[in-house]
Amino acid sequence: EGGEGGELSDNMFGAQETTTMDYYQGGSAGGGKPSPILEPERASFFVVRAASQSDLAMSTVRAEWYVQRRHAERMNTAFHGGRQVMIFFAVSDSDHIQGAALMTSMATYKEEVDDKSTMGKDAADREGPFCYRLKVEWYRTVELTVSTAVEAAPDLLLPTRTTQYCQDMTSHTGEAVMKAVWNSPLVSLYESWTGETEAPPAEDALLIDFRCPQEGEVVWPTMPGPGFIFGCNSQTMDECLGRGILGLPSHMKATASRIRPGASIFLYNVTDRLLFGIFEALTTAMNNIEPTAFSKNPKATTSPFPVQVRVRVSLECPPVEDSDPILNDILRTRVGGRIGPVTHAQAEALASLLAAQCGALQYMTEYEKAAKAGDRDVVAPPIALPPRKIGKVAGEQQQQQNHQ
Repeated sequence: EGGEGGELSDNMFGAQETTTMDYYQGGSAGGGKPSPILEPERASFFVVRAASQSDLAMSTVRAEWYVQRRHAERMNTAFHGGRQVMIFFAVSDSDHIQGAALMTSMATYKEEVDDKSTMGKDAADREGPFCYRLKVEWYRTVELTVSTAVEAAPDLLLPTRTTQYCQDMTSHTGEAVMKAVWNSPLVSLYESWTGETEAPPAEDALLIDFRCPQEGEVVWPTMPGPGFIFGCNSQTMDECLGRGILGLPSHMKATASRIRPGASIFLYNVTDRLLFGIFEALTTAMNNIEPTAFSKNPKATTSPFPVQVRVRVSLECPPVEDSDPILNDILRTRVGGRIGPVTHAQAEALASLLAAQCGALQYMTEYEKAAKAGDRDVVAPPIALPPRKIGKVAGEQQQQQNHQ
């Protein structure tokens, strides 16, 4: 496919849209069990805000969740009254709902985690520490965009740091969100990116084999939300990089609709079987940004790959070979080839793998350690962090460059 000297061919993308829409295989973290709620009007629904995907991965193993006192009281009231209580999980600012679990026990106070010193300064933190534990049974882990959820349930209110970390909803809204979650593709929260392929840990074991970074582990900063792997061959790669345009066939329009500006983008050369990156999307997926792109006809009115995204290089790294064991571990839940969407956890892992190859991840680690140690003279290496992540430091450096 995409042989040397040939034009970029449609078959590298798969003949059916389902090739990339159905690559999610679920897994032990949720797995995709049928919804346990058959009478939504007799159930209660909540959506909680998690700090990270790591917290969700921990929960799927330990079958528990922690909430603040006020929310524990509301959940307990519903649970004690004989109602099924379903909890949806959103992650930080990812703009995605990541899964659903059923409450299986009353929320009880745990003194050992009642630590007010760990509370943040946001309005939602003023409701106290997360010291009430409830047992849960996970039923589904997904990546459902908030926009899709709100389209399905217009009355849905999401928890935020400025309001509260847990939000209840009516049975009608809960039923609509539940249907949207169960209609969303499965993802697995277990995927290791260490190169190991051991089975997920037992419920009573510490979670060490999942794609989300372990606590304290440095990863390359990526925008929350899914990423995407585009395709090219040796003939079209220069055009992709020269134009700053990556393209897909028209049947992948729906698949690419989740790409947002800032998303992590990667480019897979099917001829050399190499993965390149790290790119950043500058636009959403649009039709024919450049109609003549990837065409031998200079007067073409539509590109053979019309679903296009404009990108920029956010970090130039040596490519990763297709046979790399870590790469294959990251993408092991996929079917139908390399090209297509990747979850946020996969995008973060791919970016970290590429950044480690050129030493940028180590630079960033050393910079962060020095910054945390209070070294005011430390200067962030230019490749250590994207400028938007460095913030004020990057702005000052840019001003100095402009005056030189």
